[in-house]
Amino acid sequence: MPDKPVSVGTHAILASLVLSMLVACAVAPAPYLDNQALHQSFFDPGPYAGVDVTQGGRHCRIFHPINMDYGRHPIIIWGNGTGTSPAAYRDLLEHWASHGFVVVAAMTPNPGSGRDMSRCLDVALNLNSERGPFQGRLDPARIGVAGHSQGGEGAIYLGRDMRINTVVALQPYIQGVQFNPTAVRGQHGPMLLLSGAEDVTSPPETHQKPIYENTDVPVTWLTLRGATHLAPMQTGGSYRGVMTAWLRMHLRGDDQAARMFEGDGCVLCEDERWTIQTD
Repeated sequence: MPDKPVSVGTHAILASLVLSMLVACAVAPAPYLDNQALHQSFFDPGPYAGVDVTQGGRHCRIFHPINMDYGRHPIIIWGNGTGTSPAAYRDLLEHWASHGFVVVAAMTPNPGSGRDMSRCLDVALNLNSERGPFQGRLDPARIGVAGHSQGGEGAIYLGRDMRINTVVALQPYIQGVQFNPTAVRGQHGPMLLLSGAEDVTSPPETHQKPIYENTDVPVTWLTLRGATHLAPMQTGGSYRGVMTAWLRMHLRGDDQAARMFEGDGCVLCEDERWTIQTD
């Protein structure tokens, strides 16, 4: 028996129902998480299950989602600590890639001047405009810079670049011969400044406090109890969730992530492991 024909009106109704369902899914708010669950969510892998590492010329390594077909991805420029390489932080950088960021890491053991990190920013923007897998997949309007120790110093220097939206300075070491307190001025976006209470390599009082007191942009300064200078290596340690939330807030407009830092009863304000100061 032949199938009954479906009227044009029926097609229109079905199409309308499907569209309504898609719109409802798109605008449905994320489920509300309590403070502990919210903090944990930023330690967990993001929605981009597969990540890969690609060479960005001789001087940069790119950590990125394998599937980059949907939308444009914010960029994070990374600088590692003295004498190390991006491999020493690979788990952290891959974690950020799983959250949809494209992380471009400088292949240098001494990123403190910010010049090598700046070169990697240029590499990223060139890849976005050239034919290839990254063409049109990166978002030049959403760029963050992050670094640990000497790389944190380099992040601060690069933070003066007008292309940068936010800086994450993780236990920055600033007593090198190149550092000047005025270097923290002229930043082009808010800064997350992270310290370790037991850090004897770059103690908070001599290495992070001068940054907090001299910068001319909003700074959130967090100190983690019991943390040493090597605590962030490989995975990001207990800093991993905080940094991920900050980058999601400032580069992806994530309102849930903002709860970590802002508002009455902000997550970190009520976490006894952290001391938080804001200006």
